[in-house]
Amino acid sequence: MHIPDDKLLWMYRKMLQIRHFEERVAVEFEAGNIPGLVHLSTGQEAMAAGTCAALRPDDFIVSTYRGHGHNLAKGGSPARMMAELFARETGDCHGRGGCLHITDFGVGNLGSMGIVGAGVVLAPGAALSAVLRGADQVTVCFFGDGASNQGMFHEGLNLAALWKLPVVFVCENNLYGEATPQAEHQPITDIADRAASYAMPGVVVDGNDVLAVHQAVWEAVARARAGQGPTLIEGKTYRWHGHYVGDPETYRTREEVAAWRAKDPIPRFRAYLLERGLLDEAAVARIDEEVQAEIAEAVAFAAASPYPDPAEVCRDTFAPQPPPAPAQPLPGETVLTTGQIALREALAEELSRDPRVFLLGEDLRQAIFGVCNELYEEFGPERVRNTPISENAIIGCAVGAALTGMRPVAEIMFEDFLTCCMDPIVNSAAKLRYMTGGQVTVPLVIRVPGGAGLSAGAQHSQSLEALFWHIPGLKVVAPSTPADMKGLLKTAIRDDNPVIFFEHKALYFEGGELPLGEYTIPLGLADVKRPGTDVTIVAFMAMVPRALNAAEMLAVEGISVEVVDPRTLVPLDIETILASVRQTKRLLTVEEGALTGGLGAEIAARVAKEAFDYLDAPIERLAGHDCPIPFSPLLEEAMYPSEEQIVATVKQMLGRE
Repeated sequence: MHIPDDKLLWMYRKMLQIRHFEERVAVEFEAGNIPGLVHLSTGQEAMAAGTCAALRPDDFIVSTYRGHGHNLAKGGSPARMMAELFARETGDCHGRGGCLHITDFGVGNLGSMGIVGAGVVLAPGAALSAVLRGADQVTVCFFGDGASNQGMFHEGLNLAALWKLPVVFVCENNLYGEATPQAEHQPITDIADRAASYAMPGVVVDGNDVLAVHQAVWEAVARARAGQGPTLIEGKTYRWHGHYVGDPETYRTREEVAAWRAKDPIPRFRAYLLERGLLDEAAVARIDEEVQAEIAEAVAFAAASPYPDPAEVCRDTFAPQPPPAPAQPLPGETVLTTGQIALREALAEELSRDPRVFLLGEDLRQAIFGVCNELYEEFGPERVRNTPISENAIIGCAVGAALTGMRPVAEIMFEDFLTCCMDPIVNSAAKLRYMTGGQVTVPLVIRVPGGAGLSAGAQHSQSLEALFWHIPGLKVVAPSTPADMKGLLKTAIRDDNPVIFFEHKALYFEGGELPLGEYTIPLGLADVKRPGTDVTIVAFMAMVPRALNAAEMLAVEGISVEVVDPRTLVPLDIETILASVRQTKRLLTVEEGALTGGLGAEIAARVAKEAFDYLDAPIERLAGHDCPIPFSPLLEEAMYPSEEQIVATVKQMLGRE
């Protein structure tokens, strides 16, 4: 391939910029001006410059915690990045990301991932987004040799190859997974050999030869842009510094480091340019002086910049949304239906309304609970996408697509399987907006059936709502009726934040009134399912019908119970709960999840603080036992609060045992 002279000079200047930036970062870190951990890419400059020289400005990259060079090569500002490392408000991420999470969305850098291998499942999502939007953008995913041992590596490559997505996977093999030599963590020499497992090209290049890197990436990008799918490129390179600044480096010899320093990619490329006549000694000196001045200006900018305001520590946890509107009356005409049908209607309406919405998950054509079955036939395989059994790939792909303009709805087959994809949920979806300083939004819904009642045993019956309630950056929805399921799901899909939408399996086939016509229900508004004056019961999901039945039983004895259904856990409508307790002066929480650390514990604490003076009796909690869910139907039913237990507890609170 012919490389224009200006592109050759750009690559040289960019490599020099990365080198001087990294060297100055080491100095500033040792001077105490940069907090935290610092991971330098000194010695690997050819990989970043050669790769990004093959990309267009509108292409994307996904980076790693050793990502300063990637960001600079993609067009990032040295000044803003230095300010970020200095933990200043003027940094790319306003001091919320630091070295591990450098991101400049404006130049197409979707984020530097602090978790090894995390970006490999996000990149296919950005690539899928381009396909669905009809763009010819390509996504490059940088990662190290250690990441190729992660399960996310295999899930990401498999999905990208299966769907022929425009991704280029670039492995910067610097021969060490942190402090472990490659020979001790892999039985292979060439990571590119793994490409054969996914029917994609695998290419090995000299990662210290910027022209070889550029050639390989340019060919892979052209292939991806032409719709021929992904490529895995492995560049053999070396980091001059340890895994982090201050690393004692007991795992490698000085002789080894010296041998690789002798293969420095910058003098090597400089000699080539001098031989070609594109540089002379005067130009070399001038460029070096200009780049050093640029880095000095970046340091001065960072040092003079203000620190973030501690009063704004929670800023950018969520994308701005209008406050919940007052509850509106739902359409008057209703039909008796089930939760399954209500959810299907919500998905069909949103797929029809917004072309950015698409579904992905396992067995959507013939799902166990059947919510999406008919949608596959109606909207086709592009909008309703069957995936492999790869939970990390499903959620990671959804996150990458959400970052780049789509509104995915991902289904995880059972709530228990959320534990198989905790990283893209907890460390990517929940945190990307915050740790990029508000640069991105992640409009993603994760639908998941959970709960007991089907004798499915301990690994298919859990209620994990409290676990995700504890993760800042996630919205959590837990409806109990068909009407709420439909209205809340439509709202969740339109929200600009990641939402986990819990659907209790027992409620899929529970009957209820469904309003006809278009409607939504705001997140953050609880619903008083039954008014009462003597005791407030706050119940969740499948416990709501039980609480209502118990209230009916108690009414026969002259006891008036108010049943409050929060419907959404994040945001939580604590005011409706407090108003009810101030009226009834008693509170009982009822949930299916385990008692210890449960939803009721947080609500009890909030009520005890905000309405203690109104309470005429101790707050009571009913919940599941603190043990795994058994298989036996008899034992399973004994796990959770029964209507009789609710009745007995209410009577006890009123002194009417």
